[in-house]
Amino acid sequence: MAKITESHLLAIYGFSEKDIFVGGADGVILHFDGSQWTKMDSGGRWTFKDMWGTGPDNLYAVCTDGKILHYDGSAWSMVETESFPPMSGIWGLAHDEIYVCSRLGKINRWDGSAWKYMKTGTDIDIARLWGCKEGGMFAVGFDGLVLKLVDDHWQRYTLNSNAELYGIYGFGPEDMYIVGSDGAILRFNGKEITEMPSGTMEFFLDVWGPEKDMVFAVGDEGMIMYLDGDQWTRIESNTKEYLTAIWGSSAEDMYAVGDNGLILHWNGEDWKVID
Repeated sequence: MAKITESHLLAIYGFSEKDIFVGGADGVILHFDGSQWTKMDSGGRWTFKDMWGTGPDNLYAVCTDGKILHYDGSAWSMVETESFPPMSGIWGLAHDEIYVCSRLGKINRWDGSAWKYMKTGTDIDIARLWGCKEGGMFAVGFDGLVLKLVDDHWQRYTLNSNAELYGIYGFGPEDMYIVGSDGAILRFNGKEITEMPSGTMEFFLDVWGPEKDMVFAVGDEGMIMYLDGDQWTRIESNTKEYLTAIWGSSAEDMYAVGDNGLILHWNGEDWKVID
């Protein structure tokens, strides 16, 4: 069976093993209902970089041309906003507290009624956002940029790294992972950021795990690394395509997506390409 798309896939977000969304280039949005993948009508040829939502009837996607799209459970539509730079990340803590980031150090917040610009104190490109109610919001970007939202102000952490940071994910305010260029993997305990040896200079593009004892990082040429204790170990991905994003519903059900329409599935034992 042929792939459902040949377009590069760049984002994945889901709500259960039977409700998963994937976004990519050329306006491609895919949906998995637990049995099959289908294409959705996005209404344009956007390039989707990231997704986040509170449920399958309230999902947002950000695009490289500065657009934000919203899915209400039946159709995708463009969100009316001011002109944003190329967007790269989105994360929220509630339906009325959503953050989006973009190039040139821009972060905007949705408060339930309007998108409002936030001062970040930087013009460095911001790549990703992550947060939790207990610990607040964090942002990462180029030139080793790590920001934390404190009392409506973004504060920068001093980091001895010039890596381009592309991904962040955590399990609480004292247990976060950040990945990026030149094999960079960082652990953040809420107070200090320490670099973890990865054994590679390849780029990591995303990091995610179903639980704090099971974390995966994905990136260049099919690279998938697994955190075993305090050691990162490369595992077989069965592909050489670049992997851009990872998400799963459980330790036995994960997906990684990447270039040329690639979708990989983890069944608890190994990664297999989905045709």
